[in-house]
Amino acid sequence: MKKSIICMMFVAFLFSAALCQSQEIREYTVKRTAGKMVIDGKLDEHDWEHAAFTEEFVVYTDGAAPRFPAKGQMLWDDTYLYIAFTMTDEDVWGEMTFWTPTDPCLCREEVAEIFIDPDDDRQNYMEIEINPLGTVMDLTLNKAFKDGGKSDLEWKFEGVKVGIGVDGTLNDKSDKDTKWICEVALPFKTMAPSAPSRAFPPENGDTWRINLYRYDYDRTGKWHNELTGWNQTGTKGGFHVPERFGRIFFSTDSVMKAAHNKPVK
Repeated sequence: MKKSIICMMFVAFLFSAALCQSQEIREYTVKRTAGKMVIDGKLDEHDWEHAAFTEEFVVYTDGAAPRFPAKGQMLWDDTYLYIAFTMTDEDVWGEMTFWTPTDPCLCREEVAEIFIDPDDDRQNYMEIEINPLGTVMDLTLNKAFKDGGKSDLEWKFEGVKVGIGVDGTLNDKSDKDTKWICEVALPFKTMAPSAPSRAFPPENGDTWRINLYRYDYDRTGKWHNELTGWNQTGTKGGFHVPERFGRIFFSTDSVMKAAHNKPVK
């Protein structure tokens, strides 16, 4: 009887592990903006107020809930794809005020990261990293590192706009912060060469593959850094697993139309 119980517990453990490794790909419908967007890290436009949040990010290796939650929002118009990160953080910090291809990876600091594969071919996908000082690191990869891919650090996300907001005090360990916001406008014109078969701007119903990530680094030494993503990518390949990126669907419906259709309570 005891052996039977142990066996059942082991099977349950394996089943739970399998579920964790096979987390469903998360999806998000990107609605159109209704008004002018100001990229300042405040997210005080009505469009952001009514844009849906993604699910909360998970630890990218195993899908566990992080200590410091983060989530994203997305919108679009004819010129830009807008992405906003809201990231809880007790000590918001950054060091590099400018990044060049000869510098260390910006991901040695706290950053928000976006990986974009518009045509879902797992090739020529784009990556952008942004720290709380608004410093940008951008690159493309011909394919994932695990598949022998190489990065192009000379590539630039021309025309990108970044806005940062900090609820607390940036680079001050003496107080306790609450969160930081990273707001980004990504121009379709710059993304178009990576996916010649796609329409830019997108058409209603078009599907892209995107993943959002967050690095949270602790400076006190009391706990380790926390790496999370909208979609869990697993232990092989790090963040660079295009087949595990989330799916976004572009809708020509206004985000305000959806808001106006909500029932009155």
